[in-house]
Amino acid sequence: MAVTGLTALDMLNLPVHHAYGWEQRLLGHASAPRAREYEARSHTTHLAWNGTRLASSQRLTRVSKSLALPGIVGPWDCPLTHPLEALVAAAPVLPLWRITACLDAMISLRVVAEGRTVIQPLAVDHVAELLAHLPPRAQSVVRVRQALKLAQGPTISSMETLLRLVLLTCGLQPMETNHPFMMDGRWVYPDLAWPADMVALEYNGRPHWENGQAYGDENYRIQRLRDHGWQVRVVVLDDLRDPKRRMELLQWLFHHLDPARARRSQSPLQHVRGR
Repeated sequence: MAVTGLTALDMLNLPVHHAYGWEQRLLGHASAPRAREYEARSHTTHLAWNGTRLASSQRLTRVSKSLALPGIVGPWDCPLTHPLEALVAAAPVLPLWRITACLDAMISLRVVAEGRTVIQPLAVDHVAELLAHLPPRAQSVVRVRQALKLAQGPTISSMETLLRLVLLTCGLQPMETNHPFMMDGRWVYPDLAWPADMVALEYNGRPHWENGQAYGDENYRIQRLRDHGWQVRVVVLDDLRDPKRRMELLQWLFHHLDPARARRSQSPLQHVRGR
């Protein structure tokens, strides 16, 4: 038996929480097929069996057959299914952008549990290869494969994923994530950037304002980027959630980006007025 699904993803600190509802409507994503089960599953231990299944009457325990990807050893030497297998097991209750955020984390960051690395960042091609070993028509596998087309590294946080997907949906040109820029003798990495236009967005969430030192360092870094000629705008959650503020963000971006490289196939500002 190995831990899988939401339980394993949570143990590995992968971003499976904080789905809001409005973001799926804005992105045009269909609801997860079993979205209503998310709350119950998040309070249930999910185990995967490999071999002969034993009958179990344990409450608050979910048991499903393993997909047989190579397992890993997690916190406290606990056997876990591969994080990709755990994501497939959890996919029926997760919105598509959350699946994408988990994939972004897997291809961008070391997965660390209890202070040690349990898995190194995965190449996109390797993720696709692992998915190819799973039932190709299974709904969960199809959803993870769909999310993999949206994944982009390096991405450091799930809110960077959401910000990027919202901007692409609203007609913005593809951007670079955590673009390296040498400043004052060291590398800095704006969250989202259009380097040719020297335009960048920085997403500020709870970790920024809960830690005074981090908040001060972040503001200093942003000001130094501006001193070096970058146009930088700080984005918070309500800038995405509120239609008026979202429109203002888009107008600011289209004002600062080179129109010759902007998309012409749709009117991005009209696209968001009704959402």
